[in-house]
Amino acid sequence: MPKVNICQSCGMPLIKEADIGTNSDQSQNGEYCKFCFQNGEFTNQNLTREEQIEKGIAISKKMWIPEDKAREIANNTIPKLKRWQK
Repeated sequence: MPKVNICQSCGMPLIKEADIGTNSDQSQNGEYCKFCFQNGEFTNQNLTREEQIEKGIAISKKMWIPEDKAREIANNTIPKLKRWQK
């Protein structure tokens, strides 16, 4: 099975080209999704890692993932992503 890249800010799978963020020259940025990165900048530059974790939990719950499982996934994934490395 081919490895699927994920957004290095939120963890969203980057499956379709339409999901990929853009650089300032409008070329694709394969590290980030369109919701996190557009025109070479993060869409929410003041977002904290903890806020991103809470956003991830909320999105997972909308996808019918139980909150405890969503929290576990977010806490195990988001801190390891490139944007949130100290």
